[in-house]
Amino acid sequence: MSLINRTMDRADLDAPRAKEISASLDALIHDLGERGLRASNWYGGLEWPEGGDPYERANRGVAYEPLPGAADDSSYPWFLYWEIAWLAMHTDMSPGQRVLDLGGSSSLFSYWLASRGLDVVTVDLQEELVANADAVAATTGWSLRNFAMDIRALELGERFDHVTSVCVFEHVPISDRIEMTARIAELLAPGGTMSITFDYANPSKLARIDTPADVHEQFVAPTELRVRGNAEFHDNGLRYLIHPANRPGAPAEWADRAAALGQLTPEEAAETRDSDSYTFGALFLERP
Repeated sequence: MSLINRTMDRADLDAPRAKEISASLDALIHDLGERGLRASNWYGGLEWPEGGDPYERANRGVAYEPLPGAADDSSYPWFLYWEIAWLAMHTDMSPGQRVLDLGGSSSLFSYWLASRGLDVVTVDLQEELVANADAVAATTGWSLRNFAMDIRALELGERFDHVTSVCVFEHVPISDRIEMTARIAELLAPGGTMSITFDYANPSKLARIDTPADVHEQFVAPTELRVRGNAEFHDNGLRYLIHPANRPGAPAEWADRAAALGQLTPEEAAETRDSDSYTFGALFLERP
């Protein structure tokens, strides 16, 4: 059995199907740019300084290297390509199927799904992202509906073939996170799937997804869904990101920022690491 429920590996992007998806993402980015349409960047905003934000760049890790020929690495690092490719490669999504993307309004992933003929619904707290996505849908003709809504209190009145989410759950308080996953089955049609990515081993105290047991307790045990693929989440030991406050040479205000946000204690924020410390993971579930 292949290990699909696991942490990411950059080498995954060398697979033929992953290369096809990466090329399609590059083409989509170029097309959006030529048409003057905006997608949110990796950090979830529409506005982005030229060359990217220094804090975000530091987050990418000490050993970060862009994908060769990437259309816009400043806005979309290879991590995002991996998340999209990994979800797409291991979820059987077909044109016309209904997808709910949690926290994905104006995201490259929701655009990519809609551009492939899926009926996509997104929900997001940021009204600017929702309004922008509506404008993109009107221009492109994609089946893409967007709602300003708290994903902890979904009221959509419909069921979906697939529920997806790209690195959103770690931003939700853990008690709400567990309650949310418990309700996912209610959103899925019989045979429907849940496919998500998340920060894994992020030192932030807000994330708290650090072990395979955490993955099971937060995303599997609360649901009525069964795991697709390997039952136990696999940590391959590879790490690609670092908290910006811990990066060598980080400005002192980054440590203050991490402490003020409750991500790290002042002592943890002051620590310096010479190697990357966390990564992303993916999990695939289905409703019987």
